[in-house]
Amino acid sequence: MQKYLPLLLFIGLAWGQNFSAQGYLRNLGANICMEHCSAYYFEDELGNFINYISNDNESINFNHYLNRFVQIEGDSISCTECVGISVSSIDISFNCEFSVNCFADPCSISNCYSHPTSECIPNYCGSCWSDYYLDGELIQCGVPEGCIDLSGIDFGLCDMVLGIGWINNQCEYISGCDWIADSVDYTEAFFTSMDDCQQTCMVLHKENDPLLPLSYILFSNYPNPFNPITTLKYDLPEDSFVDITVYDMLGNVVNNLVNKNQNSGSKSVQWDATNNQGEPVSAGVYLYSIEAGEYRSTKKMVLLK
Repeated sequence: MQKYLPLLLFIGLAWGQNFSAQGYLRNLGANICMEHCSAYYFEDELGNFINYISNDNESINFNHYLNRFVQIEGDSISCTECVGISVSSIDISFNCEFSVNCFADPCSISNCYSHPTSECIPNYCGSCWSDYYLDGELIQCGVPEGCIDLSGIDFGLCDMVLGIGWINNQCEYISGCDWIADSVDYTEAFFTSMDDCQQTCMVLHKENDPLLPLSYILFSNYPNPFNPITTLKYDLPEDSFVDITVYDMLGNVVNNLVNKNQNSGSKSVQWDATNNQGEPVSAGVYLYSIEAGEYRSTKKMVLLK
């Protein structure tokens, strides 16, 4: 972090001066201040350093906002070798200039296990976030049984795919250098397939008190575009006979993915870009349709090769 030279950075920022800015909150390891004044730092959307951030406000859990695009208010404070910001308020912001293009609405592939009636609002600043609000207040959702929350854990900047884990209230592919982070072995937190993760983490239930979807719904497949596997998620509010079929753009049947009675709940099925004979299909646009009870819905997906 030697590029963050305090004599250059804090010209014009006096002790006690009010501070208000939007940017990304980052964790800071070894630092020049050697105290809580610079536990975190703030940077703009281009990665330029803005300021050191103090975590002296015990009423704020800064880990909930780590690597998020946020609006910060506070006052500058004097530290040993630098000036930091004592944060009085911090809120998730939607006003980033460079938003991320996501394959699917983040809220369509996530759930808030502990507060199923909360409102999900997607946020595309820096990643594909699904933020849940209850009575207008941002909440932190509980982790489903059988899942370990890997949000905020740094597995290194390697391209190796470690597996699929529970991050940001959803199942995501996770890359890194090793399954061990900060001397903790997270091997058991990973799933070998998206279907296993979703079946374990996405189905909301409590013992002797099943929590069922309120209505039929077919979600957008994820990822989309894909190559060669994508996941189709759907909700059944009651036991139903379910038919899910993939068609080409001419209306020809390509693959019958589901054709059976199923119990109510949140479900998912994967398509591996093959036809009913197990043969790979060509790249292009395909339709997938669900029939369950009186419910009918059709969506598009794109296969890349």
